[in-house]
Amino acid sequence: MAGKNNLDKYAKMFEKEMAEIDPLQQIVLKGHLIIEAALDNILSTIFFHAEHVFRGRFTFMQKVQMARAFGLRKDKNTIWNVILSINEVRNEVAHNLAGDKRETKLKQLRRLVLMEMTEEMRATLEKGGTKLADLSSEVIVAHSCNLCIGFLGAYEDDISALRRIIDSVDHGLNPHQERVLRKTPEEARGKKS
Repeated sequence: MAGKNNLDKYAKMFEKEMAEIDPLQQIVLKGHLIIEAALDNILSTIFFHAEHVFRGRFTFMQKVQMARAFGLRKDKNTIWNVILSINEVRNEVAHNLAGDKRETKLKQLRRLVLMEMTEEMRATLEKGGTKLADLSSEVIVAHSCNLCIGFLGAYEDDISALRRIIDSVDHGLNPHQERVLRKTPEEARGKKS
């Protein structure tokens, strides 16, 4: 009857985990999901036939490196380190129910995001009487995700403008050829959006 004991053990574990709402976990997972969606949009804009990229089932890290490699003047921006740190926190939260590594990854993210904050951001946070060192992990992760999303949104705008220029040049050089239309990530994966 060892199987029944294990079933009970895991059923209780599942019940316990489902009964607890972890706001940090939710912020990390949702923020990471939005960051990855932004990366997918950037890759769909960069590549003329993004379906080949998405068939490769690249990891988050590989997507970051591809987007970063295409960044004309954005490749050395330190926000990439924050994006990668969020990914490390996400991996820890998604694959482990608890542990010291989670705190280590959160401390690293806190350090990186505090380095990214402008004086205006710091003043806004401190105006309410909150010291930067006292910010909760949830606030740090949410702020980190917002910084990354803002950066990636601006980057996507730049890439979209470049893509329009390339499409215009292509049309000028090949006026009788069928245009290569940009596909959304969903279309590139063969899914309806």
